[in-house]
Order: sequence, then structure tokens, then C-alpha cells
Amino acid sequence: MNTSSLFRCAGFVAGSAILLTGVSARAAAAAGDAMPEFQSYIKISGQAADISGSKASQAARTQEPKSGAGIEELYYSKELSKTTNMVIEGKALSGAEDYLASYKITKAEVGTFDVGYKRFRTFYDGVGGFFPLNNAWFPLKTQELHTDRGQFWAEAKITLPKMPVFTLRYTNELRNGRKDSTIWGDTSFTGIPNNVSPFSPVRKIIPATIQLGERHEEIEASVKHTLGNTTYQLTLLGDRVNNLDTRYMTRFPGEARLFPAPAATVLVPAANMNSQIIMEQTDGMEATMSVLNASTITVLSPRLTLRTGLSYSLLHSDSTGDRPIWTSTPTAVVVVIAPSNNNQNLLIGSRLEVWTAKAGVDLKPTKDFSATVAVRAEDKYVSSAGSLTSVAAAVNTANGAITITPTNQLNWSRVKEQSATPVVEARYTGIPDLTLYGNGSKRLLDGDERYSTPYNPLTAVNGTLANNDIGEDHANCAFGANWRQSSRLTFRSEVFLKDHEFLSEGYATRVGDHFMLRTKYSGLKFSAVAKLSPEVTCTSRYIYQTGRVDVTGVLPGAEEYDSMHAKNHTLSETVDWAPSRQFYLQGNVNVVFNVISTVYPRAGVAPATATAVAWDVNQVLQNANNNYITAGLTAGAVLSKEDDLKIQFTYYRADNSDAALALRTQPYGSDLKEYMVTAGLKHKFSDKWIGHAKLGYLDNKNTATGGRTSFRGPLGYVSIEYGL
Repeated sequence: MNTSSLFRCAGFVAGSAILLTGVSARAAAAAGDAMPEFQSYIKISGQAADISGSKASQAARTQEPKSGAGIEELYYSKELSKTTNMVIEGKALSGAEDYLASYKITKAEVGTFDVGYKRFRTFYDGVGGFFPLNNAWFPLKTQELHTDRGQFWAEAKITLPKMPVFTLRYTNELRNGRKDSTIWGDTSFTGIPNNVSPFSPVRKIIPATIQLGERHEEIEASVKHTLGNTTYQLTLLGDRVNNLDTRYMTRFPGEARLFPAPAATVLVPAANMNSQIIMEQTDGMEATMSVLNASTITVLSPRLTLRTGLSYSLLHSDSTGDRPIWTSTPTAVVVVIAPSNNNQNLLIGSRLEVWTAKAGVDLKPTKDFSATVAVRAEDKYVSSAGSLTSVAAAVNTANGAITITPTNQLNWSRVKEQSATPVVEARYTGIPDLTLYGNGSKRLLDGDERYSTPYNPLTAVNGTLANNDIGEDHANCAFGANWRQSSRLTFRSEVFLKDHEFLSEGYATRVGDHFMLRTKYSGLKFSAVAKLSPEVTCTSRYIYQTGRVDVTGVLPGAEEYDSMHAKNHTLSETVDWAPSRQFYLQGNVNVVFNVISTVYPRAGVAPATATAVAWDVNQVLQNANNNYITAGLTAGAVLSKEDDLKIQFTYYRADNSDAALALRTQPYGSDLKEYMVTAGLKHKFSDKWIGHAKLGYLDNKNTATGGRTSFRGPLGYVSIEYGL
């Protein structure tokens, strides 16, 4: 393997930094006994990787590009006077496209001003799915995808003595770029014959993408002041969102049905099983929201504090969208591209109004017991009205002529909701070395929902009307204890419950409609910290969670259906060993067993019919497993007064994909093995200069994608840090 380019970028950056400053190790000042900690500093770095395999997957997995360099950190703090301090922070890393520039000045008993901009890049890969029976693989032509997030902010705060505190803050956030989507397209190129009923050769493994264009602005003004025992705060918030996202997906790429269609289709090749469909779905939203929030905190006594709050929110939003779908349709003369199921010119206007009130008390009747009792009430009203154009196309298969029929449609909806949420929290420390705590809340919601399905205003005054009474019941509670058994042993434990219920009952024209969804999760957390000796500490953790989802359908009196079960076990152990001030060793391992099941293994066998053989439904509706193990080992040593060494090893393993299921279903699930080892050296050239160098190797094997996204190779990193 040619690794000559591995450190080219990083070495150039570090070498240039040293040459520009005219500093060498021989000219360095006498070394001290420890690495200096700079109050102000600049750190210039470069990193490079010589990756073989999927570079797009490497960038998405590590969130690091193949190479990059620049200013990793800049922190400059200076006292301009006895009462004024200035802080400048910066970052500029190419490749990762990670940038930061901020300026903050603080003057005692006057206030602060803070302004800045930051941006960073998130990497994705456009690879889609993999089908193991015939090694089907359809990645995007450009697999390396990314989005950029940026934020500008400015904040001013006035803190004059014995005066109200005034704060004004503005933020402007952007998200742009292209990322992969989990809504994949279909293909018939799976190698499964078209004559094994009821098994379909179609699988959803064609990658799809989303083009993002999003902006979020927020301006917030607040005033806070204390009069007597009461602190008052008034906040005004203005929020604006402007998003335009487009999803691109292709179904059955490269396929075209035959014309005329053969009488028997069981022997039709994959290329002629379906016709290509191209879809672009554009979702736009422009929304403005205004919020007025007032709150008070009154200290009635050292043992009693009263908290109150009232807020009003008003939101206006306009949603837009188009969904052109172009289907390749065979005819006697030519394959024509016809619009099918198109929704165009979608426009929805919505108005949301919310009143929220809350009140609570903090109690401390004794030095060992404290509690908080509060209640929150909310009144919400939402109304929406929309229009769209539905486009239908009829294709004359004799001459290829397309007849397009657009139909204008309207719809509307209205929702009213009222809710109340009592909350209780308590803590008791009256037993030596033991802390007991608990918290609970219950949110009860009652509401009314009305809406109309889309209708043609030329032929109807309404669509199908829905009138539903809606209700929600959310209960959450947790109880725990912290026990310091001795100076060498500490235990922590907690049990929790989350119970949620959603109910919709039809009335008036919809009497008999019924829907209920209930989710329930419970579990426990346990940890222990044992100091076996002055040099050795062990930390053990265990988390258990189980959950289920029950659904009742639209028929009145329908039996509740057990829809989902989920179970999770997480076990972890960390061992720290520090035999001296010059050496430490830390090892950790995490093991996770996670399963989500729907009907498996209760689905049973579908009986044979005149056209289909009997088949085991359980082999289609499989459990979703997410079992994995991670491990790590870190060792650090002080080699000399000028040199520190750090060695790290990490390991990850997941084995949840079963290729044997591919004939009947898509074997989703990860099958991945990854390890990385690095060795880093930190060297003090002088009391002002510190150098860092790191070498490593990364190996990632992804069997679930047939090795198509695997990658491996050496990694390098160098940096120079200067104390300002």
C-alpha cells in the first residue's frame, strides 16, 4: 500500500507553523515538571487517512474527511481593564468544514456583548440496501453526501447594579446540502424467480436522497428584576422558519414492462416485471411564531418558594408542496412517460394558538426532606385549510397519447385541546449515607377534532367528515436511591415507568369510529462504583427496559391487539488502574441485547391455495434485533518531563443480519466488525510550545452490505499548540 500521502497535509501544516515562528526544540526554554495549561492559545493541526475501500462510508462513520488541516482551536482572553474582559474564540478546519469565530466582551456591573458564527459539516453515504442472494447493489453515482449547518448569533445583556437585567439575543441557523433517506425505492433485480408464489422478487433497496434548504431565525428579548422577595421575568420571542426540502426516489430503475403484456407472467425476466417510476416530493414551510412569557419566583420563607408562569403563543404557517410522479408506460408505439398520482400546488394555511399557565411550590419542611409540587395547564386551538391539484393521466396504449385530467381539491381541519399536568418531586437525605428520591407526572388531555378529506368544490361542499373526541393520558414516574456504603463502595439504583395512551372516539356522523394506541415502558437502572484499592476502581452498570404497544382498531368493541414488544439489556464495566502518577490504564466493555418484535413467532403458517404454496409467515415478519458489543482500552504514560504517551484501542461488533431470510423478506440488520488502534505522543518543546502527533489504523468490515461499504487504512494526525 502506498502511504506516501498519509501525512503530506498534516506534516506541511505542522512544519509551516514551526518555520514561521522560527522556533526549534534546541531553542526551547528549560522544561518544567508538567505540561503547561494555557489561558490563551492557538492550535494548528492536520490529519490525513490513506483509506482503501468505501471512502464515503469512512467519512460517514468517523465524521472526518480523508484529509484536512487548519486552526483546530483558538482561544484568546485578555483583561482590557480591571472591570473589562475580552474573549476571542476561533476555528477553521478545511475538509471537515468546521469553522468558528466569536467575540465576547464583559464589563462588570454593566453587561456583556457576544457575537459569533459557527459552521460544521455532517457526512452521509448514499448506498441504499444490499440483497445477498445475488449480491444486488445499487449505490448512488455520487456516494459522498453531506449537509452543512451554520449559525450566526448576537447577544447583548445589560446588568447594571440594582436595575433590571435586559437581554436581547438573535440567532440565524441554516441547514443546506444533500443526505440519504431511509425511504428506499424498489427493484425486481434480486434473482428471485417470478414463479414462486407467494414470494415476491421485489425488494426496497434502491437508495434515495433529500435535498435540504432550511433556515430558522429567532429573536428573544427579556427583562428580569427582583423586588423584595419576588423575581419577575418577562420574555418576548419571535421565531421564523423557512424550509424547502425535496426528496428524490426512483422505483424499479431500468425496468420496463412488455407490450402487449404476456398472458402468463411467471417467466417474465426481472427487467420486464415492472416499469420505472421517478418521484420528486417537495415539502416547503414558512412559519412565524410569537411568544409572550411571564414568570415569577417568590421566596415566601427559607422553607417555601412559590413559582408561577403564564405564556401565550401564536403561530401562522404556510405549507407548500408538489409530488410529481413519472411512470414509464409501454404502448404499441413507444414507451411514454406519464404523470401518475401527482399532487401539485399544495398550499395549506394553519393557525395555532396556545395558552399555558403553571404554578408550583418548592418545599423544604426539614433539612433532610425537600419536595416540589406543580401543575401545568394548557389550552390549544389549531385550524387549517388547504388546497391542491390532483393530476390523473390516461394513456392510449394504441398510439401513446396521454390525456391529463387535473382536479382541484380542498380540505380543512380543526382541533381543540385542553390538558392539565400535575408534577411531584421529592428527595430525602435523613438516613446516613443514603439518598432517596422520586418523581412523577400525569398529563390528562381532552379534545375535539374535526376534519374533511379532500374534495372537489365543483361537485361537493365537503369531503368525508370526521368528528372525533380525543383523549390522552400520559403517566411517568421514577424512584431511586443513592447509597454510599463506605468510602470504597457506592450503589445507585432507579426504577421507572412510562405509560402513554391515545384515544379517538367518533361522534355525530362518525359514531362507531374507535382508535386507541397505548405504549408502556418500564425498567430499572443500577450502577456500582467499587474502589478495590487506592489504585483500582471498578464501575459497573446495568440497564433493563421492556415495553409494549397495544392497538385497538376502528371497529367498535374490537379486541385490543398486541402490536409490539421491546426488550433491552445493557451491561457495562469500566476498570481504572493508576499505579502511579506516571501511568494509568482504563478498560471498558459494553454489551447490549435489544429486540423489537411484532407478530413473530405468533404469525403461524399461511395455508396453501390454488395458486400459492403454504408458507411460514414467521419467516417474513421477523424480530428486529440490535445486539452489539463495544470495548475499549486506553493507556497513558509520562515518558519524561517533556513527553506523554497515549495508546487507545476500540472494538465494535454487531451480528444481526440473517441472509437465509432473503428469499422471503429483506434481511435488514447490521453485521459489522470494526476496530481502531492509535498511538499518540505529546511533546513539550518549551513552556510556550506543545506538539501532538498520532498514528492509527482503522478496519471496518460490513458484511450486511456484502463488503461494499467496508474500509480500512492508516490514519495520521499532527498539531502544534502555542500559548499566547
